[in-house]
Amino acid sequence: MLELFFDLAFVASLALASQKMATEQTWTGLSQTLLAISTLWAVWVTTTLITDSYQPRQRPIPYLILGSMFGLMLMSAALPDAFGEHGLIFGASWAVVILGRELVLIRSLRGRPGQERSLRALVWNLGSGTLWVVGGLVPDSGRRFAVWLVALATDYIAYGFRFPIPGRAPLPQYRATSDHLAERYQQVYILTVGELILVSVLSLSQETFSLYRIGAFGTAFLTAVLLWWSYARGAGAKLRAAIEASPHRARLVQTNPYAHWLMIAGVACTAAGFERVIAEPGERPGAVMTALIVGGASLFLSGRAVLEHEVYGRIPLSHVVGVVAAIATVPHAPRLPGLALSVAATLVLLGVAAGELLRTYRYSESYS
Repeated sequence: MLELFFDLAFVASLALASQKMATEQTWTGLSQTLLAISTLWAVWVTTTLITDSYQPRQRPIPYLILGSMFGLMLMSAALPDAFGEHGLIFGASWAVVILGRELVLIRSLRGRPGQERSLRALVWNLGSGTLWVVGGLVPDSGRRFAVWLVALATDYIAYGFRFPIPGRAPLPQYRATSDHLAERYQQVYILTVGELILVSVLSLSQETFSLYRIGAFGTAFLTAVLLWWSYARGAGAKLRAAIEASPHRARLVQTNPYAHWLMIAGVACTAAGFERVIAEPGERPGAVMTALIVGGASLFLSGRAVLEHEVYGRIPLSHVVGVVAAIATVPHAPRLPGLALSVAATLVLLGVAAGELLRTYRYSESYS
């Protein structure tokens, strides 16, 4: 329950990120927001790794979760102006979270084997945390983006390679509690789809009702259903069994964050696109708006394909065709109203879902 409570802060940050992408409509704003989402996702992933590695009800773990939640909320509040006046709040909050957590764990794990992991993590976090603070102090937004991109890459590399230290033996592979880890990713993904529903409802509530706006709202609802169905009836539902059965369980622990990042970023972009489409369904989409609508669907399908590969050992052809079909709509986007483009992206998702359903039917028929 405490972890689910923590997830609420992450969903709030996604709502702010979607709003930022919908209102700014610039490549700079889009890239900045994606970097911010990636950072907020790192907060979630590393917190989940801690609760999966240690007893979540045993002190000081609940306090670490609540402290990470407060840091995440502070970063979310600073997100709209993270590349302006609130840069230091955003960067320093993340630095304090990653350094504070490891210091607490080092003290709590004194004399235990797990202490070495926290010590190594602290070394890496000192480097990346310094970059996050320095980036927040850089006045130029472009240079701040560059510094933070290096800091974020450092965080991701450290996690992916298990905090390597020259001259020291590699740390053991991550150990996963399959039911807990699968449940955590399932929860956060469903809550993320809920963010699309929330954004759609709020967008329509602020506008005068019209046939086209209700049509855009209905399209957003259908998209949310498809994003939920594709995950809940596909690889997402089999995540626990896949982790338990996989001979490469540790690899699944490390690749899950990246597959889910693609899907969550895709949902956030889709929510931003629908926020704009519901407000102005007849508006001709510019390049950034097209990227949100088409790119959102493509990111989700790419993430689902990666997850499918990790769970079943295959990349479904329907997802590849879906990505190609979504990209094929880009040249026609300037001649279409936003509502038509969003309908086209939704039809691509519907086609992929139909392909998944047909594949499942053929599979069950072959074994009946």
